[in-house]
Amino acid sequence: MAMTQAATAAPTGPARQPEPREKPLVLHISADYPDPHRGPTTTAVERLVAGTPDARHIVVSTTRTSRPDRTHFRDCGMVGGVRLFAFRYFAPPFGIGLARAMEAVGRRIAAMLESEGLRPDIIHAHKFAFEGLAGLWLAEHLGEDVTLLVSVRGEAESKILRFKPGYRPRLQRVADRAQRIYYVSAWFRPILEAHLDIDPAKQVLLPNIVTNTRGAIPVCAPQPRFVSVFNFDIRGRKGFDSMLEAFRRHHAAHPEIGLDLIGGGTDESVAAVKAQIGKAGLSDCVRLLGRMDNDALTSALPHYLGLVLPSFNETFGMVYLEALFAGIPILYGRGTGIDGYLDGLDVGRAATPGDVSEIAAALDDLLARNAHYRETIGRSAGEMLERFDPAAVLARYRNDLLTFARSA
Repeated sequence: MAMTQAATAAPTGPARQPEPREKPLVLHISADYPDPHRGPTTTAVERLVAGTPDARHIVVSTTRTSRPDRTHFRDCGMVGGVRLFAFRYFAPPFGIGLARAMEAVGRRIAAMLESEGLRPDIIHAHKFAFEGLAGLWLAEHLGEDVTLLVSVRGEAESKILRFKPGYRPRLQRVADRAQRIYYVSAWFRPILEAHLDIDPAKQVLLPNIVTNTRGAIPVCAPQPRFVSVFNFDIRGRKGFDSMLEAFRRHHAAHPEIGLDLIGGGTDESVAAVKAQIGKAGLSDCVRLLGRMDNDALTSALPHYLGLVLPSFNETFGMVYLEALFAGIPILYGRGTGIDGYLDGLDVGRAATPGDVSEIAAALDDLLARNAHYRETIGRSAGEMLERFDPAAVLARYRNDLLTFARSA
């Protein structure tokens, strides 16, 4: 009798969540996922996928071509535990025929799923106004039991809202069908909410994951140099012209201060950057250090006065976060990039992209109060880790995948 009572007694401790009978199948549609048939791209989505092995993942890595004869759909097999497809699709430039192109993307992915005998539980479209349209078509095609998740990346989404107001009804359908809307760009949430009617309960922040997060950030003495990290091929969007002119003004008052540029691009882009530096009379104090891998970059960052990158229309800017966890203050674009994630933290200066005077003043401040900023970053390490800890970000995402898979 005692054995029977013991066997039927209520268990103690927190109840475990039931796991799905099988790992859920998640289909990712992303234009920013590394594959063997494209050039270098960000690892942000790759880190999110790799960090959630509780699900099975299929990734369709998309790239656009304006040449119909250059399209392809290639099965790359299993790469890092992920079934990977490389899909170069045709679409005209400037978003012409975007809806039709994205529907064609959805149809081609549907054909692949059918031929492979696959039916995803969840579709995650990693750009709201682009892949989100393909994901919407695919979710409607597959049925109501398939969950649609969408990420918001402000750099891409802003183009559609600005130049294609007629697409707002389609985007509203994406918002209505999606069960979760992830803001990689915290700064873009009020902009999207101003144009669409979105259930607040659906919306959460999903910062990109960086590898050098830590709860204790040592304070070290810097060398007398600022640093900027960017792809020279897109230097216009990164605000290079205004940054260089602002630094020229700053350097005139502080000739002991230098600037290092980390990054690369085509030979033409590198030559253009060198010519611009020379024309500004800064060849003796601005150095081009070339590309660095992530380990080399995060090792180099702590020794600078600060990171300077007042970009236009930046989705997130992982390098801002890498710089903060390296212990150095940041100069970033107001209303873009990492803005919206740093509320209440005195860890750098925002400046209006393109405003030379404001950027120069921010440089002066980062130099004058450098010790203050470095000490504040050290004291804020715990709060920053709470906001950006990869384990916490992945845990929230994992919980969504398992929860939505159970409810499907």
